[in-house]
Amino acid sequence: MLQRRQMLALPASGFLMGLLIALLYAPALGSTMAWAVGATLALVLGMTGAWVAYRSDGAARHTVGNSLLYGLSAAPFLGGACLVLAQMAGLDSWRIPAWMAGVATVVVPVLGPAWLTRARLDGEGATGPWARAHLDRRASVLSPDALSAAAQKRPALTPWLVGALAVNLPLAWRVLGGGQAGLLVLGLALLVTGVVWGGVAQVGPALGAAWHVMDLERRTGQRLRHPQWAEIQAVRRAHWLARWLMRE
Repeated sequence: MLQRRQMLALPASGFLMGLLIALLYAPALGSTMAWAVGATLALVLGMTGAWVAYRSDGAARHTVGNSLLYGLSAAPFLGGACLVLAQMAGLDSWRIPAWMAGVATVVVPVLGPAWLTRARLDGEGATGPWARAHLDRRASVLSPDALSAAAQKRPALTPWLVGALAVNLPLAWRVLGGGQAGLLVLGLALLVTGVVWGGVAQVGPALGAAWHVMDLERRTGQRLRHPQWAEIQAVRRAHWLARWLMRE
């Protein structure tokens, strides 16, 4: 359930994250362009965070919004980290491939498991085991943990992790060959591991379940919300930003 502390933290942290990411791009783009990109990203993340906090349904669209926050912050961050690593190693011709590898390392482990989860749930149908356990059509609500990663069958982590490390291996190899400190490569490997785990084990399965629920809603014309919808709306109305951001 949405917490009161998130009402300001979600939009504010999204906005600040966008500005901080700009620091990674300053050497490659120049300060002016980097801050322009960072300000745009900050605005997008801040608005997405505000939508999640004040206007989402607390269910499927809420999960999609949270997934967007994750992807729009983690992908530019890891892409920027790979870009900085290539520049520090003096590999100017590798900057774009390095950035693309970093972004793909975030996006693919989220969308891949999301697609697999959605396909599995679509195969079960509207009366399958997952639907029977988590959907209450009469009350038009989901169970509290319906869209959590724990409620989904998670894909095996190892293939995704091996693939992500393989994508970033050429850059790591060139950095080591260029005489740079191995600590940088170790830091990149740990960051990649954490990002892949987050996508495969957490964000991806939840996003796939949310897509499945939204498909059901589209086909049936019935909107499914969090069982504590009234309490969520009460928390929103009690916050001072609600007069500008909330919609009943």
